This record gives sequence, structure tokens and C-alpha cells, in this order.
Amino acid sequence: MKRDLTRPSSLFRSLRRLLGVAITAGLMGGCTPIMLDDTPAEDHWQQATHWPLELPAPHADDRFMQLPAGDDQRLAAGDRLSVRVAGSELFDGSYEVDHDGRLRLPWLSPVEASNKTIDALADEITRRLVEEELIRPGLAHVSIRLEEWAPLAVAVSGAVFFPGEAVINTRLPEERMVRRDFAGGDASQQRRLSAALTTAGGIRPDADLSHIELIRDGQTQILDMRGLIDGEYAANPWLRVGDRIHVPSSGAFQAALMRPSPLTAPGIVIYASNLTTPANNNNVSNYTVLRSQVPYGVRMLQGVINANCVGGIQATSGSRRAVLISTNPMTHQPVVVDRGIDALLANPADVGVNPYLMPEDVVGCYDSGVTNIRDIARTLTDLLTPATLL
Repeated sequence: MKRDLTRPSSLFRSLRRLLGVAITAGLMGGCTPIMLDDTPAEDHWQQATHWPLELPAPHADDRFMQLPAGDDQRLAAGDRLSVRVAGSELFDGSYEVDHDGRLRLPWLSPVEASNKTIDALADEITRRLVEEELIRPGLAHVSIRLEEWAPLAVAVSGAVFFPGEAVINTRLPEERMVRRDFAGGDASQQRRLSAALTTAGGIRPDADLSHIELIRDGQTQILDMRGLIDGEYAANPWLRVGDRIHVPSSGAFQAALMRPSPLTAPGIVIYASNLTTPANNNNVSNYTVLRSQVPYGVRMLQGVINANCVGGIQATSGSRRAVLISTNPMTHQPVVVDRGIDALLANPADVGVNPYLMPEDVVGCYDSGVTNIRDIARTLTDLLTPATLL
């Protein structure tokens, strides 16, 4: 009995119906397979309509000053010094301030060095050499030269992205070795207040730069640092052991602060996903390259482009959508933004449609409806191929 090859079997009829249903689902589903709790453009927290039109002017305060009194570098644990004593080589050498803040020279009782200037430390060692009868009065002449400033830990709180302990003036071991062999001093600027703010993730867009608080020895000093954003003079003091910095919030989002500056991080880390086919493991999905660093101040559109979600063939790449998962740094509430890429391209200046990216944001892209249909057809082809061999 011959088989009628012109008449499709019930298997093929079922598969054909399945193909029609899948294509219809792909067209109706478009590129967003799930319902998102999306934030409308007009309700996004970066919209200017949510904030006062003008920030409060700096108020008069008797604690306000441009620089703290006696603004000079002070020694701290780990600082390396070269000490020379005229007429006596017994004390000459390279020394490091100990963990307890004291300097230890041979035959001399420990000398308190923490929070002293280099000149003040030289005077103290001179006095102690005479006092402990190691050198005759009038013959003790001490010279101290700085070799390297050590890292310094200070506390930062308030309107910064990562408040807590900030360790400033850190260097790689290789750099320290090179400096130790060739450098004859240290002109590092990384123990200033601005370095502590950038180490703490940089100022948030709601920071009030006109009233930065520096708490030192139980006293609070108010500093105006707006000049570092405007390119003018501003207070930027050297920090000392035990200093604490607090950045108050202005209560308003300030787009002018959303750019690289001496008070913001040079770049932020975002996570991007653009997988057309879900991966079975991290190696296949190139997991290590999903963590990207972009300049501070970029917006969602740049993040989408960074994830390679824009461009390509119009028929298959058009009408794609992108999702931004972010956090409002002022309220610490999660924010989900679902935008069509065409809308991002058409409204790049609207912060509601195209918001600024915050550190640790996540950007993901969905395929277009055409790509969905293509993948469905490819899957059904894989199912049909074995059936044709029966």
C-alpha cells in the first residue's frame, strides 16, 4: 500500500497550527515578555517638576570659613621620613611613623608624630635629644625630609554614593617601590577633602556643596566647595587623622552636578545585558564583560548603546525596548524604567524619558517582535526537521 505524499499528515497539520499560534503570539507579545512596574516619564524622580526651582542660598554662619585655621599637611601613621642629625650619624636613617602615631629613633624614647607638621616634629626631636642628654645643648640640629605620605582613613557621611570609611592616597605596591627608589619627596594631592569625597563614590546630585561639614577635634567647620564645580577657588583643606566629613542634602536633584568633576567619581559601574538567546552558563554569556565602566553623567541612552542594543538592520532591530533598574539615591527606593529605544532616540534631553545613570545601575534590552518571530520559526524548524526523516 502506497503512502499519499501529497496529503499532509495529522502531525504536520498540528505543527502548522502551532506555527501560526507562535507567530501570532510573537506579534502580539512584541518585545516585552513581562509586565513591568514601570515609572512614567512625568513621575521620574529626576524631573525638575519634583524639586524647588531655586536652591536655598548659603546662610550666614559664624562657623563658616574658606579654610580651616592652620591648613597644612600633618603627619599620620605610615608616613615615611628621612631624618638627619648634624654631627651624629647614629640617628640618621629612613623611618616610618608607627601604627600608634609615634616615631622611634635609636636610643631615643618614642616621639609623638601624629598630627604634627614636619617642622614641629623636627623641633620636638631636637628638644628630646638634648633633654635625654644624647647631644649637648646648641649642637642638636635635626633635618627631616618627607619621603612618602601614607594612606589616610577618614569618615564620610551624607549625600555621597558610598558613605563610610574612605581610605585616601592609596597606591599600588609597585608604585610605592618605584617612589622609594627614585623619588625625593611627595607632592601628592590625594589627602585633601575632595579626594575623600571621590573615594566615597562622589557627591550625589542632591548634595549641598555650600555647607560641607568638616568635624575636627570636636569642632565643626562649614566649607563652601561650589568653586570646584564652577572652576573657581574653593576651600579644599588637607585632612588629618580623625577627621569626619558630612555632606548635607539640598533636597533637590541638580543636573549641574551630573558630570565628572573634582568632587564626583570619574566613572561609574553599570551592568548591561543584551542576550538574544539565554545562556546556559557564564562562559557562554560572557558574564565578565557585562560589568562596564562609563563616565559619570551619562544617561540611559548611552547605557543602552554601550550594551549594543542600538543599530543593526532596521527590520529586525527596530522597535526594541530597554529596561533600566536603578535606585533613587535620596530615598533608596528601587526605580524601574521601561522605554522604547525609539523614544530614547527621540527624547534624549528629557530626564523622565532618558534619565541619568546612577552607580550600580542595570540596563537590559529586549529583542524586537521580528526577532522573536524569527527565533520561534527557528525553534519550530528544529522540531520539524526530525519529523521529515520519519
